[in-house]
Amino acid sequence: MTCGDCAWRYESRGRTRCRQVDATTRIDDAWPACERFEAALDCQTCGACCRAAYHSVEVSPRDPVVKKQPQLIVKRETYLELQRTGDRCAALHGGTIEAGTTTRYHCTIYDDRPRTCRDFTLGSEHCLTARRRVGLTL
Repeated sequence: MTCGDCAWRYESRGRTRCRQVDATTRIDDAWPACERFEAALDCQTCGACCRAAYHSVEVSPRDPVVKKQPQLIVKRETYLELQRTGDRCAALHGGTIEAGTTTRYHCTIYDDRPRTCRDFTLGSEHCLTARRRVGLTL
């Protein structure tokens, strides 16, 4: 395993960097993996962004989910947000343990998800933060 194989490796200004360390630190893909190494990320085994990592997802009135899934929208005094069930988004299904196996996570509104969710990208700084908050990443 090397830095080049890690999920937290990214390119910025033509340099290879790591989301787990100071953004100014350059890394070499050939370096051996560190204790924070993680293999390729998979949203369907994680679900951190839709679970307890964040407590609210604001929704624009123009987002398709508002018209297509109005039962999932909560109107607050000055904004709209996605409904939550317990500590997770009500549109997130899966992640339950049944007969010793864990079902994969999936979003029931994926095609119509709000911009907030569409802008949340796999392996981004927000993804790393979400994974840390639910204990999946150091």
